This record gives sequence, C-alpha cells and structure tokens, in this order.
Amino acid sequence: MWTAFILILPLTLSINPATWIGDNLNIIGDKTLKNLTMPGTHDSGTYWLTTTPMPGDQSDLWEDLYKLADILDEDVGNVAKEWAQSQDKNFYQQMQGGIRYFDLRAGWQNNTKKWVTYHFVEGSPVQYLLGNISSYLHDYPKEIVIVEMSHFEGSPTSAEITSLKNMVLNTLGPYLAPVDLSFNFTINQMINTGKRALVTMQQDYDSINIWPPSAIHNTYADTSDLKDMVEYNNKTVAKFMNGTWPGTLFKISWTLTPDTDTVLESVLPWKPSTLLELANNANKALPSFDTQMATYKWKAGNILIIDHFENSVVLKAACGFNGIPY
Repeated sequence: MWTAFILILPLTLSINPATWIGDNLNIIGDKTLKNLTMPGTHDSGTYWLTTTPMPGDQSDLWEDLYKLADILDEDVGNVAKEWAQSQDKNFYQQMQGGIRYFDLRAGWQNNTKKWVTYHFVEGSPVQYLLGNISSYLHDYPKEIVIVEMSHFEGSPTSAEITSLKNMVLNTLGPYLAPVDLSFNFTINQMINTGKRALVTMQQDYDSINIWPPSAIHNTYADTSDLKDMVEYNNKTVAKFMNGTWPGTLFKISWTLTPDTDTVLESVLPWKPSTLLELANNANKALPSFDTQMATYKWKAGNILIIDHFENSVVLKAACGFNGIPY
C-alpha cells in the first residue's frame, strides 16, 4: 500500500527589479513618498569617466591623487578615475536594477559648451543621462524616479544654469511632477497622471515643475571608517524616526568617503585600491544594518543611497522598509 506524502516547500518570494513599484501598487500605491524608502545611488553618473579633471573641482583629495600618481608613475587622470567611479551601469540599467533615485552632479564644460556629470574627472553628458531616464519612464509606465541635480562646478553663468533647467524641461517635461512640498500625493496619483519624475535643482529651480534643493534633506557620515559610518547612520536613522521632517524627503547615505590615508594606502595589496572596492566594504555591512532596523521597525529614511549598487542588498532593504515581500 502506497502512502501519499505532500511535500510542503517554503514559499519563495521575489520581485522584478525593473518593475517593482508597478508590481506592488496594491501595497504602496496609496502611500506617499514620505511613507516610503526609495533605493538610490551615490554619484550616480560615474559609471563612465574620462581622465579630464573637472574645472573648478576643489576637492581636498586632489593633492593626494597627485601624490599617488607620482608613486605609481601614472597619469593623475587615470588615478583619479579609480577613486571617482562609484557605479558601473548607466541610468537605464540602474533603473532596471531597481534604483529610483539619482544623485546627478552636473558640471559646466566651457570648452565643449556642455553640461557633464563628474567626480574629480568629467563623465557623460547630462543630456544623455536625462535621456536614459526619459526612455525608461516611457518603457515602464508604472515606475517613478527622483533626481537630485547639484554641485554645479565649472563656473557656469546664470544663463548656462538656465540652459540646464531648460534641458530638464525639454527632456523630462511630460513626466515632471509639479512642485508640492506637502508631499500629499500618492504613488498611484503620480502614475495615473503620468507625472512620475521628481527633479530638484541646486539653482534656478522654479515653483512649477522643478523642485527646490530643500525638498531633499541630505545626510552623510563623511568618513572612510566603516564602524564610524554605521554608528553615524544608526544615530541619523533614530533622528529621522523621531521627527516629521515636513517639506522634505530624508536621505540616508550608506557610503564610505575616501580620505588621505585611504588613497595613499591603496598601494598596499590588502587595502582597497579603488572607490568600488571601498564601497564593497560598506555593502557587506548593509544586511546587518537592515536586520537591526527591522528589529526596531524603523526604516532608513525616504531615500537610501549606496555606491556600487548591484553589489548590495539596497533594493531588498528598501522593499523590506516598504512592506514589500522580497
């Protein structure tokens, strides 16, 4: 006599990173951006960089980069690239990977008369990056994005900054969410109206379609030490959870910032030799931080950003904070 056994397997839950918002409107559709955590990238446009220093970039690390270049007998532009690249996918690919916030740093290149992204050295034209976002929003009609445009180096004139604003209006115009610092609109409303891109600008924003910089509250540890960064973010999350933060989206930066020791010690084989390698040290610590936040039923702000995002659990963490099974 045969006995039938039913094997009960654990339920496996997964999401499609490319469509995670649209696929979970039953969970998050009636929530506002103030009630959610959006996964994002830091220095988002640095997946491709030249070796040309960005005019006007006054980072204290330049002196250290020149010292390291002398030690390695390398061109300083090549050395700077290694400590500038924090992502390795373009904006369209990042959004396919679940990213919904971009830290877009824009610099004016006076020789070519173009706006480019940068981190120490120049990168892709801003027009191309905005085009990536526009294409994605066209291809995925139930997804949204937040873009923070800042760090306008290169000594741009007011007219040149206005040209950047017009570039945003012309490229993302149909998708731009109108300025509403009450943040009372829901994700469903953004999708139903098609106004799915919230864009802030450091300067020359307007009161209609481009949001002021105050719409995003920035925090970051500014340290290369993992323990210090984790401690800082523990305190920052507590500050976020204990406040209301009207008129702004609160951003948590899970990032390590290279300093003099980090850069000069990169010649040692057991030390990180690139920013991506340094980022991986931070990424390894995110799961335990995520678990700790879940214990307290806290969430890591309205925006959680990271370097080298595809080597992290940032999307999984954000989904957890948003009540989405991953």
